[in-house]
Amino acid sequence: MTQKKPIPTSPTVTKPDIIAGLQALGLRTGDTVMVHSSLSNMGYVVGGADTVIDAFLDVLGPAGTLCMPTLCQKDKERRFETWNIATSPSDVGRITETFRLRPGVIRSDHATHSVAAFGPKAVEITAGHKTAGGRPGPWRDAAFGHGSPWEKFYELNVRYVFFGVTLRVNTMRHFVQSRIVEDCLNALSLEHRVAFSARIQVWYSPGVWPNYDDSKMQERLSALGLIRSVPIGSATVLLLQARDIVDHSRRILEAEPERWFSPDFLTWYREARQG
Repeated sequence: MTQKKPIPTSPTVTKPDIIAGLQALGLRTGDTVMVHSSLSNMGYVVGGADTVIDAFLDVLGPAGTLCMPTLCQKDKERRFETWNIATSPSDVGRITETFRLRPGVIRSDHATHSVAAFGPKAVEITAGHKTAGGRPGPWRDAAFGHGSPWEKFYELNVRYVFFGVTLRVNTMRHFVQSRIVEDCLNALSLEHRVAFSARIQVWYSPGVWPNYDDSKMQERLSALGLIRSVPIGSATVLLLQARDIVDHSRRILEAEPERWFSPDFLTWYREARQG
C-alpha cells in the first residue's frame, strides 16, 4: 500500500501577508527599524529571506532605514583575529545574512556585534563602531560603547521589531547592561573606579556582569503596555521602541536588583553604589 504524503501543517506566508502584518503592527513609511528575526518560525515563506526583506523595504519606503544584527558567534575566542567586515558571515539567521550580502547594505566594523543597515540613515548608524568606546564589557569597550550603532538606536529611538522571535534574542539588553555598569563606575572616585573595573567581566576574562532573565523582562514590558504584537504565519511579531526597552528595563532592574541579578553582581552593584 502506498503511504500518503503528510499534509503540511506550516502556513504559507506571502509578501502581501508580511506587508499587511507589518502595517498592522504600526510600521510606516520613513521609519528607522531594527529587526531580530527567524525565518523558520514563520512557516513556509514564499521566496524565503528575500521576501521578508523586500516586505520591510516596501513598508518603509525610500525614506526609511532597515537595520539588522550581523553578529559573529562562531569560533568565539578568535573572533577579533578572524574578523573581516566584508566576508565574516552573520550567524544570527538566514534573513540577516541575506540582508548583509545585498547591494547597498552597509555593515558596521565590529568583530562580535556588528550591524547592517540600508537606507538614508545607514551611514550614520554604522559609522564609527570600531572606534566607539567608554563602556567596558565582555565584548570589549567598542561593542556597545559611545558612538556604537546600539547607542544610536537608543538616540534615534528606532522601532525595534522581533520577527518570529522573542526578547530572548534582544541584543539591546547588552546596551542596558553596559549602561548600568558605566553609571556605577562613573559615580566612583578614580581610585575606586579602577578597583571596581578590575572586577568586571571582560573579553574572556572572568568577572561580574548584570545578566538578567529576558523572558521575564518581556513579561514586565508587556504588562506596561509597551509591546505591540501581530500574528504573521505561524509566529508572532513584536514591536517596541528602543528607548522603552532601555529606559524601562533599567528602571525595573534598578528598582529590584535582588530579583534580577546574580549574587556576585549584586554584591558588586551594591558596593559600587555605596562608593
